[in-house]
Amino acid sequence: MQQADSRSSSSSSAAATPNNNHVDSTQNNTSEASKAARLALEGEINDILQVLFELSVVVFDFQPEGNQLVRNKINTIIEHYRKIDELRKDIDTHIPEEVINFVEHGKNPDLFTQGFVERTASENQFTYGKVKAVNEFRSILADEFEKSFPDLYDASDNM
Repeated sequence: MQQADSRSSSSSSAAATPNNNHVDSTQNNTSEASKAARLALEGEINDILQVLFELSVVVFDFQPEGNQLVRNKINTIIEHYRKIDELRKDIDTHIPEEVINFVEHGKNPDLFTQGFVERTASENQFTYGKVKAVNEFRSILADEFEKSFPDLYDASDNM
């Protein structure tokens, strides 16, 4: 929780910096609201995990007189879920479905990121090769135009 406090204090100092561009100011305000909502969501998730742990302890050592305590814990969980549902509309972060699937299957989402970066680098190299080939072709074509049509060579410079 201390990290969240330090992040919110540093982000509030960034928000105090004057900005001449209205669009940037609006984006900063939206970003700040999104950060605040994410921090609130993080707190709610931590709280619900704590209540779920407490509920598991109560259920593990269940006593008949503990029915009211179980009901209270379940109602607390429902209240946390309600708060989480309210917070979701303030968060503008998109998480790819593949990342969620990785987490649901117990895999580290960093593996998805690593694979994505590797695929992107590979596609970038492929595209770079195509661009380089087109530039070489253009150069060869210009040379051939110069040889075949010396009086039109100036026009080939525009290609």
